Amino acid sequence: MNRRSDTDYAYAVARVRANELSLLSGADMDQLIDTDSYDSAMQMLSDHGWGELENISDYPEYLEKRSAETRQLLTELLSDDIHVLDILLIQNDMQNLKAALKNLIVQQDTAGLYTQSTVYDTDKVVSAVAEKRFEDLPDFMQKPAREAYEVLVQNANGQLSDAIVDKATMEQVLKLGKESGSAMLQDIAERKVATADIKIALRGARTGKSADFLDRSLAECDTVSVSRLKQTALDGEEAVLDYLEETSYREGAEKYKESTSAFEKWADDQIMDCVGVAKFSSFGVEPIVAYYVARSAELSSVRIVLSAKKNNQPKDVMRERVRELYV
Repeated sequence: MNRRSDTDYAYAVARVRANELSLLSGADMDQLIDTDSYDSAMQMLSDHGWGELENISDYPEYLEKRSAETRQLLTELLSDDIHVLDILLIQNDMQNLKAALKNLIVQQDTAGLYTQSTVYDTDKVVSAVAEKRFEDLPDFMQKPAREAYEVLVQNANGQLSDAIVDKATMEQVLKLGKESGSAMLQDIAERKVATADIKIALRGARTGKSADFLDRSLAECDTVSVSRLKQTALDGEEAVLDYLEETSYREGAEKYKESTSAFEKWADDQIMDCVGVAKFSSFGVEPIVAYYVARSAELSSVRIVLSAKKNNQPKDVMRERVRELYV
């Protein structure tokens, strides 16, 4: 990836700074949670400039439009450098791959099944899988796609199939981070992979996964030891948590003991921690990437609140689950 010089991003950063003013703050999120109904929450978002309420019951479509607006802005600002966002989008491509593979085995309604917020053309990926033309997939997808398909066909093991694709995803994320030339993007990649490995180890310990399953699931990274995670996962949850106490992710162990929701929030917030430094920069691609992360966290939190409102969940549950915001 041939990036421009940091000063070449000055105009783009200025545009992003202007758009940051419309991000929801912590106080705004509290107000959203405190609204007395789902309809009131939707109205508050509309009042904050999130768009007209064409179909108030369909919040996923409403949020997707908001996400599309962000992608359009960043595509305009980054132009040929749009691939700096690949590290944040590639998981969507791989989720589409997993869904397309499973659809080969069990036909299902594909409406809303695939996301378009991807690096690669979603229709081409889905078509290649549907016709078993794995050689037409991007290079890094081809091997895991074939292996995952064989696992599904021969063993009907959906969990292992997903694990194979997820490991390939994390390996690609690390590769993109190292190739980016950005310390912030490398940090994002490392934390994404490390937290994914930690989740796999804890889930594997809880469900009694085999050594072979863990080998095919865990991706090598720098800040946690895959061999230690594997061994501790075989020994049980407490062993995994004890190991985490020796690492920079010790807070994750405490959050896991607190609740699953607190742990998941902590894992997601790791990425927000990475981009905080970009708040003080006027040049470079980092503030633009940080804006995308900020919008993604905002959408994730709003989705949590709207889903909770629809299901009449208490406000304290919403507050426990909403993600750290950028402003």
